[in-house]
Amino acid sequence: MTMRYILISLLALGLAGCSTTPVSSSLAKEVKASSSYQFRQGYVPVTIIRDKGMIASACAITAFINGNKVAELNTSEKVVAYVEPGELIVGAGFIGSGLCNGAPKREREFIIKEAQPRSLRIFIDQSANVDILPTTEY
Repeated sequence: MTMRYILISLLALGLAGCSTTPVSSSLAKEVKASSSYQFRQGYVPVTIIRDKGMIASACAITAFINGNKVAELNTSEKVVAYVEPGELIVGAGFIGSGLCNGAPKREREFIIKEAQPRSLRIFIDQSANVDILPTTEY
């Protein structure tokens, strides 16, 4: 009976460690964006937040806009990039070696409208794939 509880506990712990969970923008630690994405008058802020969780927590994920590096994000970190309104390709992926080398970066297209800040969420699914999607969290 005790062995059964131990196995159930280990299984539950394992499943909990197989996904990431969203982090509120107000709780995420801000990192500095590359110089191309610093504050500029008339540009729109796009906040990119990396989830928290055990999967790949020792590896930074690199965020990109239109193929250019914006920042490297560890778990529970965010970056605010200032961009011109219009269509953007935002990407995220492990750009490292060894254990921090993963599948090719995932890229998605977003439309950024004038005076409408956007928030995006970088997460890792249960298959350990990096993805980036919009979120309503600001």
